[in-house]
Amino acid sequence: MINDNNKNDLNRLERLKKGLYSKTAIVSKKFSELHPKKYDIGSNWNDESISQITSERPNLSNDMPKKIKKEKNWIEKFLVLSIVLFVIATVAVLLTILGGVNKMSTSNVDISVIGPVSIESGGELSIQLTIENNNSSDLELADLIVEYPKGTRSVDGIEMEKFKESLGTIKSGKEVKKEVKAILFGEENSDQEVIISLEYRMKDSNAIFFKEKIYDLKISSSPINLIISPIEESISGQEVNFSVSVISNSKTPLDNLLLVADYPFGFEFKSSDPKPDYSDNSWKVSGDKQVINIKGVITGQEGDERVFKFTCGTPDEDNEKKISAIFALAEKSLGIKNPFLGIDLAINGTNSSGYILSPNQPVRVDITWKNNSPAKILDGEITVKLRGEIIDKGSVSVDKGFYRSSDNAIVWEKRTNNDLAQIDLGDTGRLSFYFETLPIGKRTNFTNPEITIDISAKGNRVFEGEPEEISSTVTRTIKVSSDLAVTPRGTYYSGVFTNTGPLPPQVEKETTYTITWSVTNSMNDVDGVRVISSLPPYVRWMGVVSPSSEKISYNPVGGEIIWNVGDVKSGVGIKTAPREVSFQVALLPSITQANTVPNLTSEVKISGTDSFTNQILQSTEREVTTMINTDPGFTATKAVVAE
Repeated sequence: MINDNNKNDLNRLERLKKGLYSKTAIVSKKFSELHPKKYDIGSNWNDESISQITSERPNLSNDMPKKIKKEKNWIEKFLVLSIVLFVIATVAVLLTILGGVNKMSTSNVDISVIGPVSIESGGELSIQLTIENNNSSDLELADLIVEYPKGTRSVDGIEMEKFKESLGTIKSGKEVKKEVKAILFGEENSDQEVIISLEYRMKDSNAIFFKEKIYDLKISSSPINLIISPIEESISGQEVNFSVSVISNSKTPLDNLLLVADYPFGFEFKSSDPKPDYSDNSWKVSGDKQVINIKGVITGQEGDERVFKFTCGTPDEDNEKKISAIFALAEKSLGIKNPFLGIDLAINGTNSSGYILSPNQPVRVDITWKNNSPAKILDGEITVKLRGEIIDKGSVSVDKGFYRSSDNAIVWEKRTNNDLAQIDLGDTGRLSFYFETLPIGKRTNFTNPEITIDISAKGNRVFEGEPEEISSTVTRTIKVSSDLAVTPRGTYYSGVFTNTGPLPPQVEKETTYTITWSVTNSMNDVDGVRVISSLPPYVRWMGVVSPSSEKISYNPVGGEIIWNVGDVKSGVGIKTAPREVSFQVALLPSITQANTVPNLTSEVKISGTDSFTNQILQSTEREVTTMINTDPGFTATKAVVAE
């Protein structure tokens, strides 16, 4: 039997269940009333209040469940254990790396070197090498590599900057001894470095391991001496001559050396014996002794100092004009003095020591003189000697002087110029003359023509009552460039191609023409010659060229034609036949060109570099038109476009 209390409980559960799942039941909300609690809050703090609050604060640690405390303690122990294990592993790795626990290490390969701390340049260097393998395994495919300074040679005299020898397998705990020899060169008291390295592999590994040792030594003496002949001072504008001697100190014969000069500002190289091998400042030298004699002109102001520098050593393998290993250096200072009767000159307004004259260009020379002496100069005389077969003697013109054609001299003295009778301290004056070169038709026998102007001045300096003859000289050189020219012409009836179409040309009918370019060159070889022109839009490139060996190209974008002529020797077109090329074009006139003489090409430009003067030569010729006067059988009426 179910008692009444249980029955009531069941009824309440059924009603609650029915209410929860009922769609129509109304759930009433019941709110509990909150009663405020009043606190006595004082207006200030005192020790008793603080103590009371502190004593009433709940002890959270006592209230925390013991299970949570246990979990926290376990995590902390785990973290501490992890840190300890990490530290132990790190220490073990460091001990392995630094302490040599792992015997497979490059630190267990030792290279020891025994050799001199210094050696004379050109002497034999012998070094003893010992390679020890302290690894637990063999070193396989071991190669010994020795890298020497630049300029090193083998004992047989062959250039050798790297030595390599295979050592095979170096057993564990074993050592290999080797002796290597070489001839070292270098500048005196220079520090040198020899790099010794070993390349090898380990068993069951394709990796290449590397061990290096650097061996330092000093060059105690130079293999060569550079001696510059004594020159202390020179007069500005005058010629200076000096020599450089290359003397071997080495027991080993020296060859294939290079001497390079660094000239100071104001020095103009004239010549040398022997001639330079490169430019005007580099010579190949060999043997026990070689002397280079140099001639030039130095200019500057009173008190200036010019320094000549010379370097000798082995040439670079990639650039034979450059020194790779220096054996010796030498310098020489030269003081500049002004002459008592100073002379300066300008060629066509230019004061440079070397002047390049264009073909057919006239020459005007202005001479300026000045008394630099502390005393007056009496009976001054200035003489000019002209040298050069290309000078047209009949064109020489002198202001207040006399031209003596018998010896090609121009003279100014007190009878022709009163300013030279007495020249006081600081007095200056100017003289001038003019000449031309021979016309191109008379230059057939000239190659690399030069004109030399030698000027000498003299007079009597009166100092402390005693007359003293003084003099000074100045020399200038003029190089004459070649006559490089192109002659363009058009033909219809003659030429290498057969031309078609109406002549005179007609509107909207095509007529073909042959264009020929002829290149001539007079006195000097010219390098890299090119001829350039272009076709107008109404002219078509036919694509035929004669001779076919000539390098001529056409670009349809812009219509540019380029003929790469290349090098043209002197005398082409004068002593020998001109260099020629021909190509064919087609003209299609428009109605707007009726009764006109249209262009077949634009202006024709030629350019190249004179190998003697090193000047870029350029010239331009007029357009080729339908007025082809050079063609036999052509008349002027056949040039105008007909409708």
